Amino acid sequence: MPDENNQPATSDGPDWPAYYRRTQGREPRPLFAKGMAAVAAAGTGPGQAVEIGFGDGTETLTLLRGGWRVTAVDPTPAAAEALRGAVQPGDADRLEIVTALAQEANLPSFDLLYAGYALSFVRPGAFRKFWRRARARLRPGGFIVVNIFGVRDTWAGDPDMTFVARDEVFRMVQGLEVIAIDEEDQDGDSFLGPKHWHVFDTVARRPIEQPA
Repeated sequence: MPDENNQPATSDGPDWPAYYRRTQGREPRPLFAKGMAAVAAAGTGPGQAVEIGFGDGTETLTLLRGGWRVTAVDPTPAAAEALRGAVQPGDADRLEIVTALAQEANLPSFDLLYAGYALSFVRPGAFRKFWRRARARLRPGGFIVVNIFGVRDTWAGDPDMTFVARDEVFRMVQGLEVIAIDEEDQDGDSFLGPKHWHVFDTVARRPIEQPA
């Protein structure tokens, strides 16, 4: 379950700087841990990672400590400021911060794409274009570790967001080696209050000898 339920808000919307200060130091999300376990099991060494919607920077900082090069993408300037303040000097030369929407970011070729509770906030048309571009940038042997909201989520129907059915998730990873597709479909909390979460946690790998 995501921890956005602890996100503070003001009359003008979420107080992002306060949220990032409050959540810095949390443990990496379970999806990230599952993805990194799969990466380790495959013997994939530190390479180029991309994180979409890095937020408080926890997962990006974990990747940097592990020796990865990271392109960290988030549209919120406060996120960039918080991450720059948290990165260790010895890791800074392996970090590129991009303040942009996911669909507008110029992605490098990568060995790992991680996006925790971020991709569904992209409009459907832009989401599909981003996904095609990400698949094309995924290097042989590389991993995609993402979650996407399903059609039974409370927020489903928001035209500014993308929601997928189970069969569409499998179409999205067609041609990849599926490590896990775990479906969460239960009531819980969010920073806006109680909601029903319908989320697909997805870990997939591009075969070394097959095209994206």
